[in-house]
Amino acid sequence: MRKTPAGPRADASPPLSRPLRRRIARLAQAVRERRALELFYGGAWRVVHPHAIGRMGTGRVGLLTWQTAGLARGPGDPGEGWRMFDVARIGASRALRAHFAPRPRPGSAWTPGIDAPVAEVPSRDEALSAVPLAA
Repeated sequence: MRKTPAGPRADASPPLSRPLRRRIARLAQAVRERRALELFYGGAWRVVHPHAIGRMGTGRVGLLTWQTAGLARGPGDPGEGWRMFDVARIGASRALRAHFAPRPRPGSAWTPGIDAPVAEVPSRDEALSAVPLAA
């Protein structure tokens, strides 16, 4: 529990620094625009499609992505797949020109790992239904 002027708070999430808040805002914009990103994370560049960003159960901010290129987890891992990145550990990011269609959502939420999404892409069905059909 953390004390606040209003009294003790059950949320023990640490306050976010100004640079981290700016990074979250840039990444949230990429999520809302469904814009591909390059991330420098763990000493390597990765190309990702960001699907959701928000506080995780640990109190840290996570970025849920579909990784399309970059460092694999190990032998036999193609390097493509769902990845959760700790936003505080992202060394650099760059928005790419490419946009993406959302991956199929497994349930009502993108992930149970993000308790409070700041931004998330619509489900694939919602995104596709918003696209007007050519006559």
